[in-house]
Amino acid sequence: MATSSDRQAVETKGAEDSRGPIRPQEAEWQMWSWSFISTYIALALSVFCVALDNTIIATAVPRITDDFKAIKDIGWYGSAYLLPTCAFQLMFGRLYSRYSAKWTFMVALFFFEVGSLVCAVAPTSTAFIIGRAIQGIGAAGVFSGAMLIVGMIVPRKHVPAFQSMVGVMFGVSSIVAPLTPMLDCCVDLANGVGCFYINLPIGGVSAVLLLFFLRVPSKPRLESFSWQLISIFDPVGLALFLASIICLLLALEWGDVVYPWSDWRLIVVLVFFAVCLIGFVVDQLAMEDNATIPPRLARQRTLASMSFFMFCLFGYFSTILYFIPIYFQAIKSASAEGSGIRMIPFIVANVIASVLAGVLVSKTGHYLPFFYASSVISSLGAGLISTFQVDTSAGEWIGYQILIGVGAGLAFQLPPSVIQLVLKAEDVPVGLASNLMLEFLGGSVFVSAANNLFNSRLRSYIDALEIPGVQSSDVVSGGATSLQDIVPAEDLPRALRAYMEALRWPFRLSLILACLGTLGVVAMERRTMRDEQAEVQQDENGSAVVLSPS
Repeated sequence: MATSSDRQAVETKGAEDSRGPIRPQEAEWQMWSWSFISTYIALALSVFCVALDNTIIATAVPRITDDFKAIKDIGWYGSAYLLPTCAFQLMFGRLYSRYSAKWTFMVALFFFEVGSLVCAVAPTSTAFIIGRAIQGIGAAGVFSGAMLIVGMIVPRKHVPAFQSMVGVMFGVSSIVAPLTPMLDCCVDLANGVGCFYINLPIGGVSAVLLLFFLRVPSKPRLESFSWQLISIFDPVGLALFLASIICLLLALEWGDVVYPWSDWRLIVVLVFFAVCLIGFVVDQLAMEDNATIPPRLARQRTLASMSFFMFCLFGYFSTILYFIPIYFQAIKSASAEGSGIRMIPFIVANVIASVLAGVLVSKTGHYLPFFYASSVISSLGAGLISTFQVDTSAGEWIGYQILIGVGAGLAFQLPPSVIQLVLKAEDVPVGLASNLMLEFLGGSVFVSAANNLFNSRLRSYIDALEIPGVQSSDVVSGGATSLQDIVPAEDLPRALRAYMEALRWPFRLSLILACLGTLGVVAMERRTMRDEQAEVQQDENGSAVVLSPS
């Protein structure tokens, strides 16, 4: 074990610029330098930018579906973003572990900004979905990169707190966006998609600050182009993974909405999904350490079980985030801004719980109790939300949102710290990327599944009402806020009850996922952050990495 004097002697080799790298022994007193503050603000702004995108889309979806007349595409607005986000996580993980964290992060931020611009000027639903996909590629590298860079510039004992504060930008953006007149103006006057312009100046400021102030250990120059270089990023595995998930999402979009589940088209798509998924598993076993998900990491008990828990958590969290605004706008006749304001209890509870959990884990070293509490409280909150009615009182929908917000928040920001505890330093980037991939995969798949349940049930319930002159296809394609324009006033109460019953199915799916996540918590190792003494190791490129806290 390294002694205190040994640790003081550890220095990194090389530098990202002429000012030299940040050395471990310098980190404490450099924490509040202008370079550190500027870098940290830039990272927080970048994550805020990505988080604000999630907030805007969740609040603006009902208006966007009205403008594009494409309520059937709700699932794709989320999945087109989340699918590339999870698919490219591990590619960015390998890029961060092999090349400059600074320039890898800048490339990711560039992709996100380009995607935001495409979304902002999109004339059709298809163009908007393409923009969301480009955003997703960039988002894959922004959040994981921010967490990794924080680990490079902050002393280990402060890392959980600083990572938690960066992650809390997701909650802060959700509070700020609905309260700003800008969001109301953008959503109501710019056809929904114009609100994506706000990402451009925020990302621009972040890029400038990082360009001038970010200092991280240098990485080797890019090798010359070769198949061996390409194979490191497992292109076959990535292609098979993307193909399998796209087939699954198509099946979820078409099933019982466009075609019956017995239709040959759906059978073919599901067969392709199974074949590609099996091929992906075989590829991972064959590629070993160069696999998208290295088998030895997949066998790490805590990483695997925690990733399953987060897969479920992001599944129910994303579903709630997308469908509660529809409840407020379609059932309660709220505006886009009004639905966002009504979600503040959910977001504030999530933010407070995230910060509190991060602080308490840093102080006590125990993380398992927070995962257990998250599972129990989230299950209770999701169960209560699934009981929403047309006339649910404000006190009820506020209290239910607080419960599920607290439940999700207790575990939201813990995985990076746990991964640093259970994995070797050189495996942390890939381990973090693997966990994030499964988180976003959960959101992508289950938002589509929830949308399938909602659309199929809505068609069935509207048809059963037999309202003269009203077709279920008109209600589905008309958008979430157009129900009162389509249905005659005398039949509106019945139609609202049918709409509410259809909305209850996504909420029931959230309840199932919250309960399933408990299995992941039970399987986690009984370890604490204080199980080992802190050790500083140098990677082969000379950058210092702390494996566990002192």
